[in-house]
Formats: sequence, structure tokens, C-alpha cells
Amino acid sequence: MFIFITMHPVSEERSIFKIFTILYAVALTTIALLSVFSQIKIQQALTHQMNDAHVINFAARLRTYSQTLSKLALLLESGRDIEDNRKEFINTLKQWQKSHEGLQSGSNFLNLPANDQDELKQMFEIIRNPHQEIWNAASNMIVVLNEDTAFNTSRIRPYVQTILAYEKSYLLGMELIVFDYDRFSKERIRNLKEIEYIVLGLVLFTLMLEAGLIFYPLSTRIRKIIRGLVDAQERARKLTEEVQLANQEKLLRQEMEQRIRSYSIINGQEKERKRIAAEIHDGIGQMLTSLRMKLEQIEDRSMQHDPEIAMVNTMMYSIINETKRICADLLPSVLEDFGLRAAIDELLRLCRQTAPRIDFRLEETLSATTLPKEVKIGVYRILQESLNNAIKHANADIIEIDIDGAANFLQLTVRDNGKGFHFDSHQLYSNEQARKVNGIRNMKERAELLGGTLLIDSQPGTGTSIQLALTF
Repeated sequence: MFIFITMHPVSEERSIFKIFTILYAVALTTIALLSVFSQIKIQQALTHQMNDAHVINFAARLRTYSQTLSKLALLLESGRDIEDNRKEFINTLKQWQKSHEGLQSGSNFLNLPANDQDELKQMFEIIRNPHQEIWNAASNMIVVLNEDTAFNTSRIRPYVQTILAYEKSYLLGMELIVFDYDRFSKERIRNLKEIEYIVLGLVLFTLMLEAGLIFYPLSTRIRKIIRGLVDAQERARKLTEEVQLANQEKLLRQEMEQRIRSYSIINGQEKERKRIAAEIHDGIGQMLTSLRMKLEQIEDRSMQHDPEIAMVNTMMYSIINETKRICADLLPSVLEDFGLRAAIDELLRLCRQTAPRIDFRLEETLSATTLPKEVKIGVYRILQESLNNAIKHANADIIEIDIDGAANFLQLTVRDNGKGFHFDSHQLYSNEQARKVNGIRNMKERAELLGGTLLIDSQPGTGTSIQLALTF
């Protein structure tokens, strides 16, 4: 029995990329470690360089101090400015001694490291005797200078001679010490250069290995994968075009069905409005008119004036007017009889009666061209809904209506200076906001059914602007 094991291509790719990832991580880690090691060595070298410069500076100062001691000793021997030269001599001697001891044993105060070089220890041992002789002679001079008796230059002359005698050998030894410090500093720099060259070679070698073992094989595989992806994308594009072509007719059919459905709904609404308006006018309207006439007859037969009958008669008059207004809203007969311009004038007249505190301003430039019936009804309903919303909710003082129309174009704009509101077009079809935005959604559907666009611009405190644009 034979068992065939087939490795899945995805698992194989994952294994390969995992190996590349490990190699890449190892290479980066190696480069990082070499860089860290190089930086540590550089920082150590810089620290030694700073210390060496500081030590060389102090070693040079020792030579200066010894020369100053000799000069001050000669001045004291000559008897000039005894007091000032004495103080300066004492201070110079102390600084010379502290610096000399600090170079050998180290000093935190002077920021000097302890001497750890055997050659330098030997050099300091060579100049130990001249240093000690100068120190003893200078110390004895200070004892003589601090005595209360009258100063006699002959008493310090032997000490001066001693200082001058050993100064040359001390200076020569200190010069050799300075040279040794400089030589040690240069050796450290040479060693650092060698280490840096080695690290650089290792880094370059690592990069070459990385290029040969990782980047080149990986780039080859990536090119192969990209070529496969491009081929797959081309196949997917062709398949998408085929699907789009197959669905295009379906989408067009669905869009046409939606338009027909929307048109049927709106047309049905208009017919229902017409039927309800006719029933109200012919039924309830006639009954209310008859009832009002009966009330007037009762009021006329009454021997004395009854205020309650007059109040009921007034209420009846208001009910009849409100019924007429509702019928006019449901079925604006003036729209069919006299056109859109007359219907707009009648609508504004009713709005002024309903809201006398609002200033309605109309600018109209409609052409004499007869508009299609659907356009007239749609524009009228959108304007009617806009004005009703502004009157009820905007709390505005001024409402401006601009309507401009030509043979194949119409634009309607309704602006108010009311309180405005936060408008989000995504809420038009939200179930939670269905009742609040029902009027706006109807206006937008009417505009889209007519092949136009409806734009609403409103923010709290800035008023509201509704703009309808139709091309037919």
C-alpha cells in the first residue's frame, strides 16, 4: 500500500517565508550587535581620549608650575616684592604638589584617574628624586619666609640654587611623561581603528550573506508571486467585467421597476388626495355649510341676542375655512386650472394667513413654457412641504422663495433664517428616525423621481436652505 502525501502550496509558502524571516532576524541581530559593540568601543575610546587630554594638560601644567617656582625663587632672592612673591610662591608650590600626586595616585578633586601604566610609573620614579629635592628646598624657603625676624636673602640662596639645579632634570622627565601620555593615546586610537575596520568587515560580510541568502532568493520568489497575482488580477478583472455585463441589465431593470413603483406610489397618493378632497368638499363641506345656514336661521329667529349661538356660529365659520384650506392642500385646483405660478401665489397667500408674523419673499422668473404635469405637481408638493416645515419648526422671521425656470430647466430654493437643525442624509432611511424625517424623505424621492436633485443645507443656529434642481 502506497501513501501519497501532498504538501499544500500555502503551507509550503509559509515554511519558506518563515525560514527567510529567521535568517533576516539573525542578520539584523548580528548587525545590531556589531553596531552596539562598535559604539561601546567608540565611547570607551572617547572617554580615554578625554581623560588623556585632561592628564596631558595637567602634566604640561607641572612643567609650568616648576618654571614658575624657579622664577619666583629668583625674585625672592633678589628681594623684590617679598610679600606678594611669597604668597604666589606658596600657592604655586601647593598646586604643583597636588598635581604631581594626582597624576600618580589619581584625584577626584582634579578629576584625574590613577596611573595604571608601568612605563609611566618608571618615569615618575626617575623624577622622584628631583621632585623631592625641589619640594624640600621650597618647603624650607617657606619656613624662612614665614619667620618673624628680618628677611635676609642670603638665607634662602642655597634653597634657590637647589631648585634651579634640579629644575632641568624635572622638566626633562615631565616632558618625557607628556610624550608617553600622547603615545598611549595614539595607540588607543590605532587599536580603535583596527577594531572598527574589523567590525566594518564583519558588517559588510553579513550584508553580503544577507543579500545572497535572503534578498536575492526572496526577490525572485516575490517576483514570481507578483506575476501570479497580476495574472490572477487579470482573470478576476475579466470575470468582474463579465459579471458586470451580466448584471447591468438586471440593475437597469431594477432601477426602472423602482422608478415605476415610486411613480405609482406618488401618483396613487395624488389620486387619493384628489378623492379625499372631493369627498370632504362634496360631503363634509356641504354638511358644514348647511349647518352654518341653520345656525344663522336660528340666530335670526331668536328674540334676543344669544352670545353662545354667535360663538358657535363663529367656530363653524372657522371650521369651514379650515376645511377649505385642507381641501386646497390636498387638491390645489388652481394648479391644474392656472398653472404653477398661480398655484405658488395662492400657496403663499394661505401661508401668510396661517403665519402673519413671517415675512414671505418671492422671486420668480418662470418662463411662459407649459411645464409637464408631473413637474408642476412635484415642484408644488416640494415647495408646500418646505414651507410647512419652516412655519412649524424653524421659528423664522423671513422665508425667501426663489424659483427660476426655462424650457428644460427649473430651480427652486427655499431659505429661512430660523434655528436650523443638524441634517444627516444617512438618517433619511433610518427606522429610528422614520417619523421625524418622513417629509424630507418624500421631497427627496419626488425630486429623484423627476430626475432632479434635492440639496439640504442646515446647521443649528444658521437657518435652513433647500434647493431643488430639475432638468427635463
